[in-house]
Amino acid sequence: MKKLTVLMASLLLLAACSNDQGAQTETEEPKKEEVAAEQKEMTEEGFITHVTDSQILVNNIYFKITDSVKVQSDDGSSTSDAKISDIRTGMKVNVDYKGPLAEKFPMEGEAGTVTILLDEESKQHSEALQAFINKEKVSKLLMMGQPIVRDNEIGFLFSNMETGSVSEVRVDLDTHEYTIGGK
Repeated sequence: MKKLTVLMASLLLLAACSNDQGAQTETEEPKKEEVAAEQKEMTEEGFITHVTDSQILVNNIYFKITDSVKVQSDDGSSTSDAKISDIRTGMKVNVDYKGPLAEKFPMEGEAGTVTILLDEESKQHSEALQAFINKEKVSKLLMMGQPIVRDNEIGFLFSNMETGSVSEVRVDLDTHEYTIGGK
């Protein structure tokens, strides 16, 4: 009886191992449906915190900006064409992009459409952020997640890419006075 039990256990173990190898082979080769799913269009909403000749930093993603990128502005009631040269640090934007992001930090992707948000609320948020960036003279600000708007202030967690320090900032939307980390 013991031999039969050991034999059955051995056969089950072998069967389990052979099934795992088959499953590994299937997952090693990407399926066409999975690759297509990775390429769907996505949108990142946030603030531009760094601009170079070829890319913009929105939240924690660097988006490559090429001549083929469509730039538009949206005032809340209508959308109109804009130019790459209209893009500025502090602006609130939506960036449409395709494909997976490069697994770096900050992540990297290629923008398809950049929509500059110019409705009253977005402009108010952008002005408050820009006041903080200008006063602190922060040239490379990495937002950690989405800003939170409560009452009459906007708060966000950021990393200063020059110093590596991480801080919480709260900016009054009317006066642009701010606190850093509870100071």
